[in-house]
Amino acid sequence: MERTMEKERVNPHWSYSALNTYLNVCSLKFYFQYIEHAPPERTGSCFAFGRAFHAALSAQAHRAKTGQSLSEKEGNDLFADFFKAEVNATENLVYKPKETYDSLLETGFRMLRETVLQWQDFYTIRDVAQCFSIAVPGLDMPLVGEFDCVVTDGTDTCIVDWKTSASKWPDGKADKELQATVYSYAYQQMNGILPLFRFDVVTKTKTPTVENHYTRRNEEDFARLEFLAKKVQEAVQKGVFLPAETSFSCGDCPYADQCKKFHKKVR
Repeated sequence: MERTMEKERVNPHWSYSALNTYLNVCSLKFYFQYIEHAPPERTGSCFAFGRAFHAALSAQAHRAKTGQSLSEKEGNDLFADFFKAEVNATENLVYKPKETYDSLLETGFRMLRETVLQWQDFYTIRDVAQCFSIAVPGLDMPLVGEFDCVVTDGTDTCIVDWKTSASKWPDGKADKELQATVYSYAYQQMNGILPLFRFDVVTKTKTPTVENHYTRRNEEDFARLEFLAKKVQEAVQKGVFLPAETSFSCGDCPYADQCKKFHKKVR
């Protein structure tokens, strides 16, 4: 039976997003999202946009496996369909000031055009949207995720992850990203191969840019990941959830109102 993220998410599991939320975003946000499953008070349009853009790039990647590209119209039509579906399915969606549904469509079209113009993975793609589920020592649940794309990059097997960003990434950011560690760890467990990792970062600017940020992990990184994942699970089991008062995500937090009242409910 083919694995899909929808099937894997049915059962209890850990994910990169869950670990990253607890470690690097806000453990109280983790509580509302993953323990309480609280409905979001608001959801930024960037999430619907990002999912739609990923879906459009997945379609391009499937076409690129045969050395071809989607036409600009095909790509735009797919993105428009995906974005409409995501917007309709998103609870309490909010747009940023001066941002509208139509303006985001146009932004997506520009980003797709530039991404396809710079597409480098023709004939080198091995897998697209490949789901994984692995055991991690110390964790009571499997670690689940999905590789956007796996390619042959020179002599290396390379995991590619597509990112939309308001601005260019600074040098060295990719080397600190937990996602590259989690996904490289999973790929090595599944295939016995230590992969290269590449973030393809597409900016949501008037003139979009596409940058490739390469990084690689090693066994010490994986040992640290296992240690951190186990400690996160222990903290969750003990009920340790605290607000990150100056987190970068506070401005767009979907649980901001509940966060303000949390200290009054828990003693």
